[in-house]
Amino acid sequence: MKVNQRLMLSFDWIWFLALLALAGAGLLAIGSTTLGTGLSSYLGRQALYLCIALVAYLVLLYFDYHLYSDYISLIYLSGVALLALVLVAGRTVHNNKSWIGLGGMAFQPSELVKLVVIVALAKYFSESDREDLELRELIIGGVIAFLPMILVILQGDLGTAITFVPIYAALSIMGGLRRKHIVVFVLAGAIAIPAGWMMLKDYQKSRIQTVFDPSNDPRHVGYQTIQSKIAVGSGRFLGKGFGQGSQGQLGFLPARHTDFVFAAWAEERGFAGSAAVLGLFILVALRLLKGAREAKDKVGAMICAGVLTLFWFHITINIGMGLGLLPIAGIPLPFVSAGGSSLVSSFAAMGICMNIKMRRYVN
Repeated sequence: MKVNQRLMLSFDWIWFLALLALAGAGLLAIGSTTLGTGLSSYLGRQALYLCIALVAYLVLLYFDYHLYSDYISLIYLSGVALLALVLVAGRTVHNNKSWIGLGGMAFQPSELVKLVVIVALAKYFSESDREDLELRELIIGGVIAFLPMILVILQGDLGTAITFVPIYAALSIMGGLRRKHIVVFVLAGAIAIPAGWMMLKDYQKSRIQTVFDPSNDPRHVGYQTIQSKIAVGSGRFLGKGFGQGSQGQLGFLPARHTDFVFAAWAEERGFAGSAAVLGLFILVALRLLKGAREAKDKVGAMICAGVLTLFWFHITINIGMGLGLLPIAGIPLPFVSAGGSSLVSSFAAMGICMNIKMRRYVN
């Protein structure tokens, strides 16, 4: 009972309420820009996903996080097998074969596998008793990160696949990356970028080129970027009000409840509302950073650092897309964009990190 009381006292209510506030902002944005309120509507499904996400959060919070890291090999292999199954029996949505049907719903395994990869890399790198990682350890870590990444690329979801790169980079640096290895990675990246460009499909190249000049193709590839920037700018300081955004309500802004939910929010809530959401994101990021600094062991610190990296990468890419500063990559805004897989995986990641924070003084 003493341990349970200590754990309860260590629960960070401000952090948790910030997550609920972000999810609430998502419900408001989705409800404002889509039709219907029943369980079959976007809003109804998102509310249902939120309930499932909170259950996952509490379950992952209950058990000691070392249980997950100790059995991560089995969990990782199961995740890879699930990604392979998607290639055989998955659903295709928007040219991406990355979904598995579960009754009347669809689930995207790659969202949860990102968290699995974070725990797997944290467990592997934390077991090294040296200050710097050896080349062999970096290669094995690369296999852990890039095997799921390749399977996601084969599914056609390049946006999700890219998210594995910052996870591997951040945890490698935290594990102890030698200067010579940094030089090798930089050179490899310089070589890989031209090769990667040649491997991109025409529509993917167009998305990148559109960042520099959306007016080149304003009715097709550049349309989303132009409409998103109009939505953000027209919100001004206080926004147009709930359900009053012309870009979102009249359908000019595509994917207004998913990829471009921030633009829809900015149009209706303005600069003040956008700043409030960004403030919540920063608060959560600071809590993750504090969790990494105060974790009682290396594996806990690395898990928090990996989740922080993934969390902030998602925010940067998604908001960058909405502002026309980055190419459209199909990366959701954590807790806010519509989608059960993203919402459940985001709460699951925060549940493990809160778990680490609560047990930092428990022997």
